[in-house]
Amino acid sequence: MAAKDTQDPRLQLEPPNMRAYWLMLVLVVALPFGLVLVLPVAGGDVETADPLRAKLFAALGVGAVLLAVSALLGAMMRRHRLSHDAAGIELATTFYGRRLAWPDLRLDEARVLSLGERTESKPVFKSNGMSLPGFRSGWFRSRALERMLVATAGGDRVLWIPTTRGYALLLQPRNPRAALECLRELATMAPAVRAR
Repeated sequence: MAAKDTQDPRLQLEPPNMRAYWLMLVLVVALPFGLVLVLPVAGGDVETADPLRAKLFAALGVGAVLLAVSALLGAMMRRHRLSHDAAGIELATTFYGRRLAWPDLRLDEARVLSLGERTESKPVFKSNGMSLPGFRSGWFRSRALERMLVATAGGDRVLWIPTTRGYALLLQPRNPRAALECLRELATMAPAVRAR
């Protein structure tokens, strides 16, 4: 029986900043809602008040749907964590997540990177993810075309962990060096726990 997932403070991921939330709100709600309001009126075919009122009610309905989508995306952006148990780690970020056993992590090759200096490791091509200035989550490819599961919040210093599953993890813990040391320590203790 696996131990309950725990969140070590050293493994705490950097949360998305408010800029990312505001930008998401503008892109998902304000811009589409503004277009829905302006385009029917700009059409010029308004002859009576009833069609105009119907278009405004439709715009309000669309606005309500957009607010609901924005609330869902905002809630999912808060789902940004790395936890562990005796069997391995679990990464959860927006709509994406993976559970990896300790042997799946190649921690001896893992390292702390500065994306400004190591641009080949920077997530550039989004294959299935969410990307805003100050926030990246999901599946990306690096400039070197390496497949990565990314959970970053816009900082330069990240933790890169290759796996045996054909992709790497690119994470932004609050303290990447301490997170790497913590993972290595937990991985060395894991076989003793599993043997019981």
